[in-house]
Amino acid sequence: MTTTAPPGAEVILVDGEEYLQWKAVLRVPVNWTPEKGVMVAFAPPGGIANLPALVQGEDGKIPVFRNINVVELEPDDPTDASAEWALAVEATDTVGPLYDLTLTLHRGEAGADGVMTILTAGDFDDTGAAAGMVLALKSNGAGGYDGVEAVTMKVGNLYWPTSIATISNATGANALCAIAVGAQPFGYRLAVEGQQTISPDGPDIQVDVIARLGTTSGDIIARGQGLAGGAVQNLILSPVPAINAAPGFGEVSDGAAKTVYIRLEQVGSGTDTFDAVSGRGFFGARVEPLR
Repeated sequence: MTTTAPPGAEVILVDGEEYLQWKAVLRVPVNWTPEKGVMVAFAPPGGIANLPALVQGEDGKIPVFRNINVVELEPDDPTDASAEWALAVEATDTVGPLYDLTLTLHRGEAGADGVMTILTAGDFDDTGAAAGMVLALKSNGAGGYDGVEAVTMKVGNLYWPTSIATISNATGANALCAIAVGAQPFGYRLAVEGQQTISPDGPDIQVDVIARLGTTSGDIIARGQGLAGGAVQNLILSPVPAINAAPGFGEVSDGAAKTVYIRLEQVGSGTDTFDAVSGRGFFGARVEPLR
């Protein structure tokens, strides 16, 4: 059976059910205010109705979140996870409401125990491995790496002499002290530093303080230059090679034990002598591992 719509209406279907629908015009006055009273509008079929527009209200207060309390449950606890807000302090004319949040959550399940296989891994070379060593990428001889190996940590140390000689009325080359450096498990270079005060006995003398590697006539690995003249001066030893030194100069590539000889050596052919002021000298040799 088909429903016949009355004048001004039409028949529509909503969820399979017939409805009568009228169309009307709804007018909203722009300048309406609440002070003008409440307006309720009805429109006859095909008619016109007037309705006030929505009016903006006052700004609300911003809520403040005070505490977040977490309740941690076991992974198999049947309790549902939840989040619950609780009003702690009501809003006032100046500040918003104060809330607390309680979170109820399940902790994650424990994972299975892992197995550490570094020391038995197929790419680990334990040749010569010992306590205190560290793991490093093993060179493949072509600029890359292949697996890992145990290597000694490259950590330097500082060595110094047990005594310093007293030198008086000296000329030429004179032994001041010696520094014994023990063998290292890696190649190294020595940085020798220190200072010694000298007192010339006249103006015709110039003296340098020198560090020689291995023997009393070995390579000069540090030098402190003195000035000609009769003034008392402090010679500062600088741990740098000469400008024209070859690559690898002063290196102890096999890590062998070495002795550093600290000497006061006259420069030139001056005729006066010099003294090393007692108690005014100190020296040290610092091991610097090679890469």
